[in-house]
Order: sequence, then C-alpha cells, then structure tokens
Amino acid sequence: MNKLNIDFLYLDLSCCERCQSTDETLDEVLIELRQELKGIDHLTVNKIRISTKDDEKKYGLKRSPTIRLNGQDLEEIVSGKLTMSDNYCGSCSDVCGEETNCRTFEYDGETSENIPKEMLREGILKVLDQFKGSCCEVSCGCG
Repeated sequence: MNKLNIDFLYLDLSCCERCQSTDETLDEVLIELRQELKGIDHLTVNKIRISTKDDEKKYGLKRSPTIRLNGQDLEEIVSGKLTMSDNYCGSCSDVCGEETNCRTFEYDGETSENIPKEMLREGILKVLDQFKGSCCEVSCGCG
C-alpha cells in the first residue's frame, strides 16, 4: 500500500509567523498536487502542536517548524542531508517572553525563514516517485 504521512510539527500557529507560513504553504501545495496525490492509497496530514518538553521528546522535534514526509525530514529528502540552522524569531520571542530561535531552511542555494513552496513540492514529489512501480503485481501496469 502506498502511504504518504505528513507530519507538520510547530510551536504556535496563533503568533509565530514561520509556523503560520508553513501551515499555509502545506495547504497550498497539497491543493496544487491533488492530481498527483490521487495515485496513493492513503494520505494522512498530522498538524502537531508541540507545547511541552514531553511533546518535544515524544515527536523528536529539534527545531520548529518541521515537516516530515513518511518520518523523514523534508530538508533531508530534498537535499540528501539534514543541516538544521536557525535564527532569531521575533514572533516566538514575544510569545515565550525570551529570545527564541526558529528554524531556517536551505534550498536552491538560499536560506529562508519559511519553508519555500518549491522545496515542499519537490519533497512530496520525490516521495511519490518512490511509489512508482511498487505495486503488488509486477504486471499490473500501475507504474
């Protein structure tokens, strides 16, 4: 069975501009890729708010926001390696009452504070490409 499990791990959707942007980007990309997503058997999107240290440990969150596709970090899928970086996040610092850093993303030679739409699209398409030809019957012609 071809499954796509998307986990969006975030700290705050009410104030954090990076988390809000990632949420919007995820929704937009899923709408844009609806035709490609018809080829999978099961799609699950989990939007998980990380509000405690226990949540952080449970989900293995290293930096917010994070998107994982079938358990693998988006950046690792797209670039082949995971090199997390972060910088000062004003909106989260305001919420936390102390200086807080949030994740940045390396894509196409540039650093962005928000997940680039093209990066997310590329990651999902790479995962979907893995499903091609992985049918239970060799001669079914699905791939």
